[in-house]
Amino acid sequence: MRVLVTGFTPFGKHRSNPTERLAREADGRRVGGALLAGRVLPTEFRGCDRALDSAFRETRPDAVLMFGLAADRKRLALECVALNVDHSAKPDNAGRRAWRRPIDRRGPTVVEATLPVDRLHSALRRAGMAVAVSYHAGTYVCNHAFYRAVRRAGRARVGFIHVPKGISPRRLRRALAVLVRHLARRGNTR
Repeated sequence: MRVLVTGFTPFGKHRSNPTERLAREADGRRVGGALLAGRVLPTEFRGCDRALDSAFRETRPDAVLMFGLAADRKRLALECVALNVDHSAKPDNAGRRAWRRPIDRRGPTVVEATLPVDRLHSALRRAGMAVAVSYHAGTYVCNHAFYRAVRRAGRARVGFIHVPKGISPRRLRRALAVLVRHLARRGNTR
């Protein structure tokens, strides 16, 4: 099984992004029989599209675990859906603001995570992790990337996890390992 792990560059007032480090450290590792490919996406609406296209071409994943920083969250949050809208008063790292702009004019309003959110939630809880289910990934670049990944993934299954600002690198690596082992043990990603 090949698992693409994505994180993002720092953005806004955040000088670092724990998901960037996670993606870099994941690249080339094996966990639970799965080979991980880590890729860091730019925190840019257009830039993340190009990076995702490249990541899918290079890695041809069976599953995609996307991670993004949500500084106001208190626990890991498994996202259920991505919305077909870019909307933010704050600019992305390229200086672009998005105001009620559809991501894909011909696409559906909502796309669902294609990885089993409830099963992944249970796996993280059994491992003693503080985790919640969130019903959408916002309207900033995380949501944009999640929406694009689900639409472009082909046979690969996609999930998105928002992480709190204060999470330790060790705890984040552990959460990734729990998720990957769960997927690999099931023999598929459904």
